[in-house]
Amino acid sequence: MLWLDDYERRARLAPGLLALLPISVALAVLGLSKAPVVVSVLTALSLAGGPVVLAELVRHQGRKVQEALWASWGGSPTFQKLRLLQEGQNSLQRETWRKAVSSVTGIELASARSERANPIKADEAIEVAVGQIRNLTRDETKFPLVRAENRGYGFHRNLYGIRWTGRTTAFLVVLGVLGYMLWLANVEHQHALTVVNVLALLATVACLVIWCVLPSKVRMKNAAERYAYELLQGAVVLAAAKAQATPEGAQ
Repeated sequence: MLWLDDYERRARLAPGLLALLPISVALAVLGLSKAPVVVSVLTALSLAGGPVVLAELVRHQGRKVQEALWASWGGSPTFQKLRLLQEGQNSLQRETWRKAVSSVTGIELASARSERANPIKADEAIEVAVGQIRNLTRDETKFPLVRAENRGYGFHRNLYGIRWTGRTTAFLVVLGVLGYMLWLANVEHQHALTVVNVLALLATVACLVIWCVLPSKVRMKNAAERYAYELLQGAVVLAAAKAQATPEGAQ
């Protein structure tokens, strides 16, 4: 955990741990979490950088699904908010954002005519400018909302990216608990419907339900929209600060 920063823990590691949650729940409820073998395996994984590897795998899947969804959306929400030919945007708000982005970065965004003639080049200018704005708003003390929404978007993106891993893991654990109960009843001739076993089954089923409901394209897009809004508002703040500092610097 100490090897990861706050963003990585929230946006990358947390979805990965949620994917492993059914296993942890089943082991805990069945009283196996303190078994020497389990403890040894978990300790070895932690010392070998398991959280870092898990976070990186989750990030990879999240970026893959992001590329596919951005293509289906017609580009990232930040790009859409800055394009002049994008429909459904508040024109006054867009102009405020475009002026702020150009002022802060020194990059002139394409006019409507240029955007229509060469949309790829227009998007390239937006991409470079937005990249600079991201770097300029990384200070969480100055831009807490930008950083918070960035973590929120990363979490929902990565959660959606590993949704099938989480669902498959939860489903297999449910089958494992059911198999264990059947084994007790048919092989060991023990009472399978104990409180502990039923709780383990219900808890793992709940994990499966969560994985079927929580990851969502809608939640991911809403999170992306919120992040794009706060990022561009950050550009407005930077532009205002630059405007205030300019007269002082000119003296």
